[in-house]
Amino acid sequence: MSIQNQPKIGFIGTGTMAGIMLQAALDRGFLQPAQVLAYDKLPESAARFGVPVAASAAELAAQCDIIHLGVKPQDQPALLATLDLRDKLVISIAAGVTLKQLAVPRAVRVMPNLNSAAGQGMSAVCATNLVGEHELAFVRDYCACFGQVIELAEEHFSAFLALAASGPAFVYQFIADMAAAGQQLGLSEDIALHIAAQSVLGSAAMVQQSDAPPNELVRRVCSPGGTTVAGMQALEQHGFSNAVQQAVQAAAARDRELGAN
Repeated sequence: MSIQNQPKIGFIGTGTMAGIMLQAALDRGFLQPAQVLAYDKLPESAARFGVPVAASAAELAAQCDIIHLGVKPQDQPALLATLDLRDKLVISIAAGVTLKQLAVPRAVRVMPNLNSAAGQGMSAVCATNLVGEHELAFVRDYCACFGQVIELAEEHFSAFLALAASGPAFVYQFIADMAAAGQQLGLSEDIALHIAAQSVLGSAAMVQQSDAPPNELVRRVCSPGGTTVAGMQALEQHGFSNAVQQAVQAAAARDRELGAN
């Protein structure tokens, strides 16, 4: 099977992340409803996208060229045992499930993140050797519907997951804590949250657009004896840098544990 101009794509599992990806592809016109078939153990979940719905995963697999697996990692082995996917291109978004564990000749792992819902996702892809370049290009274009995409060797997926898939939660918490401090200083909740979120958004844009590394940007903000220096000293006194690095390391370690099972 080769990727056609409009291949039939079957989405098995249409929960939060798979649903975000499917909706973005439909909204961007990358996928047309008629070329999509969806199945979920909750029929109403599959039906909410306005695409045809299959009665079972087996029925879906029989009709589609590409199978998009959006089920939980622990549910994948039992599902895969019921499907014949030898001539299908399989896309899996399950954390911790390696290409070897998928045991499908032509498979692509895609690791997206929740920021895809805002069109600002960061996705990583890797594939088995039998996946053609045109097929991989199709997957890259699909991922581009909801943000940026990078090809990575699978050995780096745990690091990617820690930074890009788990990382947004760390940033969300940072924004929440910044906003809470703003409230303690007298700002209303909505104003404090708006200021904190925009500060993070603008800072991320500066890192991406500037030739200077982040540490240099820190230096530029830190006037000697000024307010920022006082704040940075407080961060370090309370172990900020170490806490961030330990969070990333813990997330990566957990992904490696899942992949080993």
